[in-house]
Amino acid sequence: MGGSGADARRRVVLSIYDDLDNPHYAGGGPAVVARVAQRLVAEGYAVTVYCGSYRGAVSGDRGGVRYVHLPVGWAGPRGGQILFWLLLPLVALVVRPAVWIESLTPPVSASLVPLTARCPVVGLVQMLCGADMQRRYHLPFEAIERRGLALYRHYVTLNDVDADLVAAAGPRATVRVIPNGVELPERATPATGMVLLYLGRIDVEQKGLDLLLEALPDGGSLEIAGSGTAAEEAKLAALVDGDPRVRMLGRVQGAAKEAALARCAVVVVPSRYETFSLTALEAMSHGRPVIHFDLPRLAWIGREGGIAVPSFSVPHLHDAMARMLADREGRVAMGRAARRHSLGYDRRITEERYVDLVAGLTG
Repeated sequence: MGGSGADARRRVVLSIYDDLDNPHYAGGGPAVVARVAQRLVAEGYAVTVYCGSYRGAVSGDRGGVRYVHLPVGWAGPRGGQILFWLLLPLVALVVRPAVWIESLTPPVSASLVPLTARCPVVGLVQMLCGADMQRRYHLPFEAIERRGLALYRHYVTLNDVDADLVAAAGPRATVRVIPNGVELPERATPATGMVLLYLGRIDVEQKGLDLLLEALPDGGSLEIAGSGTAAEEAKLAALVDGDPRVRMLGRVQGAAKEAALARCAVVVVPSRYETFSLTALEAMSHGRPVIHFDLPRLAWIGREGGIAVPSFSVPHLHDAMARMLADREGRVAMGRAARRHSLGYDRRITEERYVDLVAGLTG
């Protein structure tokens, strides 16, 4: 990516292991990156997105954005993440954009890109995974993460909790809080069913799907929409074990996602860990209340958007789902309030703040 003058100042790189078409990890993160990339292109920037490869991945142009899949997919979903994390700093030695926005990637939510890139690097904190990885594998991921975070001089976080954490790790860094946004439908979607809906990546432990299945009311009907690694999908299938109350939809997009949201009465976000939950915002924008655990990073949902239950309490989650299914009037009223609350998270507002960020770093 050579060049000079004004052209060089208009080159932006975004990096994220995930990709919208990745069958294992596609979710809110790559959707946010794709929208920001498209908006920057509309503003006259030349944008390249580096992501991890997978079977069927094709590098090339998407709506004016150049996508490059780094050759890591052969190592599998988990191994590919580690290879991507190792390879990205080497790519940064070669490419020369004006700004690099790096969506931080497991296993330690930080990399050596700030040391090898020849431009400002913005750490986009869509998830700080050190604590979760340390809980899973009993290795000092949090300590490694803190040291890595200290390398960055610019951050974007989705919430104030993570803003405080990265500021503590890197006191000299500039931190901006930019919540996620969505394409708001013109109006709330009329409810056509009495279904509980889980919408998101299949990761049994992090997403709390085991807790959701344990808490499912006897009279409730649950649809699970999403995909994950083969191992995670197998784990979920074993938990469901033919339960007639549960319907597995697989990955849904476009009209299929709209139909799932239309059928549901309530969306459930039973995650043990979340940074923002784009799913919750999508549900609220369609006029659906959200039941979730009382996690600090989900405080933005507020009382307007749904019901927060004590974290990881199966009985409380059960009671909240049963209560919402039984109370149509209260459910509809909360759905209207959720829709009003979601209007402050229009994706155009989010994208404009990223444009301002890039302009400030390149000006």
